[in-house]
Amino acid sequence: MKLPFTTVDVFTRTPYSGNPLAVVRVPSSLRSQLSEQQKQRIANEFNLSEITFLHEPTEDEPNIADYDIFTAQSRMSFAGHPTIGTSIYIATHASAYPSVKKLRTIAGIIPFEFDEAARTSTVGIPHDVYFHSTKLLPHPFPALNGSEAPHVPLVSIVKGMAFNLVKMKDVDTLAVPTQGLLPLAKLYAHEQLDEGSGWDIGFTGSFFYIEMGESVEEPGVRQLRTRSLGGREDPGTGSASCALAAYLSLTEEGDRERKFHLTQGVEMGRRCDIYVEVVLKEGGREVEAVKMRGAAVEVMEGVLSVPV
Repeated sequence: MKLPFTTVDVFTRTPYSGNPLAVVRVPSSLRSQLSEQQKQRIANEFNLSEITFLHEPTEDEPNIADYDIFTAQSRMSFAGHPTIGTSIYIATHASAYPSVKKLRTIAGIIPFEFDEAARTSTVGIPHDVYFHSTKLLPHPFPALNGSEAPHVPLVSIVKGMAFNLVKMKDVDTLAVPTQGLLPLAKLYAHEQLDEGSGWDIGFTGSFFYIEMGESVEEPGVRQLRTRSLGGREDPGTGSASCALAAYLSLTEEGDRERKFHLTQGVEMGRRCDIYVEVVLKEGGREVEAVKMRGAAVEVMEGVLSVPV
């Protein structure tokens, strides 16, 4: 069995920058033959932050394409850069996906809009925001803590994706961390998550950030510099960006609609520009909508042999 794939660099318009993603296309005739174990071995072979397996839409649901997200270690309920990259791949290959306007993964159905002029995709992020409280970790660098709280907030954007949100003082201190708050063996152990909450599953990462003030070029847009450290450093983490934007929106006074521009991957030489918009419900205590926007550019393509 052989499957075609294309790699795209996400959150950038510049090839060999941004966050790489492999989009593996699975024809309907082979969908039932491709096992979860085979997908995991393929993801491990690519050894990228994530890859996706994009399935052909069915006759019953021609406007929805299922896609499966895998890291080298596990299948994921949701992830941001695979969603942006896969949606742009679909939009730029419209002849193969003429009616598709939505993606579907474990976390839910995700509508997207492609801006052909800007070459960006805006996706409606599935969200089920939860603040964990029982096992919060102390700030790893107390002298460099950019917040007044001694402990690090832990936020799930959806069930299965949680992030320790570590605020640092400035750009220089953002460069200090060399590892996340949890060792590699604990990233999928969900030991830090609130037991019995329903959000005690999946991945737990570490997202370091600093404030950069309001954008001069885009008034009303709040700028943040970020780094994502898990088993290794990730150039651009859309799910963590959405978790951070939701957390800041829910814990700070302000308008119901908040806009963020997060820049990540600079220290790695793979700059990512991630745009997130959060809309709160009346009263400001719950999230009504989360949208994420980003670009992507194709880099490589080929055919892989499915492991037996």
